[in-house]
Amino acid sequence: MKAIILAIIGTILIFTSNPTLILLGIAIFGYMLSRRTVPEALLSAPAFGIVATTLILLATSRIGIDVEPSRIVIATLTIILGLKTEIKLKLEEGKLKELGLLGIASFLGLVVRNFYFLLPDYRAADTWFHGSKVKMIISTGTVYFTHVPEYFSRQIITYPPGYHALVALLSGFKTENIIYAMNTLRIFEILYLPVLAYLVGKNIKREVGIFAAFLVNFSALYYYFVQYALLPAFTNYMLFLFALYILQLSIRERKPDIILLLGLTSGVMVVTHPYQYMLFQAVAFFTTISLENKREGLKIFLAQLIVSGAIFLAFTPSSSTYLSRGVSMNPRFSNKDNPDFLISIIKYSFIENGQLLFGFTFVLGLIVSIIRGSSIERGIALGFLTIISLMLNKTYIGITIPYFSAIWNSERAFMLTTPIIPLLEGIGMERVARIKKEVAISLLIIGMIISYPHLRIEHIGSESSYLLDKEIVDFIMNVSKIAGNETVMTACEFDSGRWIPILTNTPIACYPKNISKVKYLYVDTRGAGEIEVYLINIVNFLDRKVIMFRDGLWLLRLDEHGSPPRDVLEYYHTNGTIRPLDDTRWFVYGYINQNPVIIKLRKFEKFPYALMISSSSSVLFSTSETFNELIITINGRENKTVEIYLDGKLLRRYKFKNNYRDEKVNLKVTVPPGLHYLTFYSPNTSYRDPIGIKEIALKR
Repeated sequence: MKAIILAIIGTILIFTSNPTLILLGIAIFGYMLSRRTVPEALLSAPAFGIVATTLILLATSRIGIDVEPSRIVIATLTIILGLKTEIKLKLEEGKLKELGLLGIASFLGLVVRNFYFLLPDYRAADTWFHGSKVKMIISTGTVYFTHVPEYFSRQIITYPPGYHALVALLSGFKTENIIYAMNTLRIFEILYLPVLAYLVGKNIKREVGIFAAFLVNFSALYYYFVQYALLPAFTNYMLFLFALYILQLSIRERKPDIILLLGLTSGVMVVTHPYQYMLFQAVAFFTTISLENKREGLKIFLAQLIVSGAIFLAFTPSSSTYLSRGVSMNPRFSNKDNPDFLISIIKYSFIENGQLLFGFTFVLGLIVSIIRGSSIERGIALGFLTIISLMLNKTYIGITIPYFSAIWNSERAFMLTTPIIPLLEGIGMERVARIKKEVAISLLIIGMIISYPHLRIEHIGSESSYLLDKEIVDFIMNVSKIAGNETVMTACEFDSGRWIPILTNTPIACYPKNISKVKYLYVDTRGAGEIEVYLINIVNFLDRKVIMFRDGLWLLRLDEHGSPPRDVLEYYHTNGTIRPLDDTRWFVYGYINQNPVIIKLRKFEKFPYALMISSSSSVLFSTSETFNELIITINGRENKTVEIYLDGKLLRRYKFKNNYRDEKVNLKVTVPPGLHYLTFYSPNTSYRDPIGIKEIALKR
């Protein structure tokens, strides 16, 4: 039957404002395209749709058409293809079994992650950086804007725009949907990566595909904490696997349309981020020169390289600058480009986190692929070794290799192997299955059971460090309703307030620049600093009028005085015991409460301390009765001195007697009902020389 009804549904979905529905519309568009090109039309449809949609968005914007009407182009093509496409409603029994296995493999990705997802605002600048580029695309109507407000980084002008153009479409070109579109794409990728791993593995051998699909969501490197910040890189894992699948088809079929699709896919990869593209080129090169007919293989390689290169030059802002600088760049970072880090990331990926069994199958798969593997197996294995060689070069030698040495550091280099690792593990597991199938299946199941609790902890720790959820977005929207076009001052680092100008049209200023000229102050007291402390101490503004407050988020009126309202007193209320292990809400300044390492320690190892990493820190609390004594359990370096203040009055200067052992400080002081703050002052305190606050007990 004709696919026109499905095409009409897809067209309607494209014009909605719901990111999930728009993504489904893109998948339907991709299905119309893939039915005419590749054998696995249904499974490859989302990736095909994303590649085509991204190119349409970039092309319409490049020729000067407003980006929003690109939906008309997508819809028109969907309808035309629907009129010409035949679809079968009945699936073969084998296909149903295949879809069932893939459904289970994808669902396990949600199980391992405990069905726990916030909105992806990483505490450092990465996700905010990408969100701000999407905002500029929507507000200017073009991918190729040339000016940004002073509170956005100018680097977003020249950053590769593939991911951001796609997210702009997924948001329905509505700024308030940007963070939801980013999150929808992220969760979809988690579900879809096993499918793409299956497609690549299946074209090696069906069993490799099945094993690889199940291994994706149990591969530790997917849960490495930096993955939660680099959203375009995560999108490129999807494009990388799809490109590998199309590479396999190009070699087998040698049809011009499939080879063109290969070039288009790798082209979208490079305009999303060039790092993963470079690894793909290495894998494609090694694969094609491993073919018996090397001449035909090199033709395929060069054809896709030319097409993808043309896409890069046409659609990447300042592409010539990237090309010229990439030749000589060779950044090195002492904390990442060293032997200890190299060992630690290998252990993290193949030994720790319950990965030992999978690590064994990885080594087996790597060896087998190089010695006896097909061309694609050898290409994948040599691609992995290329990255290892690059890391060794950065660590020990420092030779500049054009473009490859431009990869930021060994950490970023190794992360490029994320989509490769389950494939090589799947190859190794299939080799075990050749000897005894039951052993391979047991390895898979036992490995999944062992790794599950470790990976769950990794995910919850990193996900909990995100700064946004629906309630916080609602708070930001209300801030905009109150402030309107008035500038709101915020820290711009380590807080949710930086999303105000992305999700709304309210401008911000970065604290403390021109604070005397700003009426509103936004403060996020949840302790999201990494190794640097959040800039704004709320206790310095307790005499200002509180316009709005919710769960540690404040909007204050700087030009008006006032007393903290009841909701503030209730939120910070204590009956006499303040423990970070119970709640960190009281630790409002100078602590790293939302660092993923601290979250994992606190939630899963009952780490009892709030870590003070600043020379001055504040604990805010309220009482409804009078107390006459404070007993503070504290921990620090021997002979380190800390001054303790209550509401600005010095109570005691205390010197630690032991080296990082709990010590109790007893303070006789009257604490009347109301809002109070404790200040701890100790010069040169940092994440390298912290102070731990275990408990603050108030006694009558």
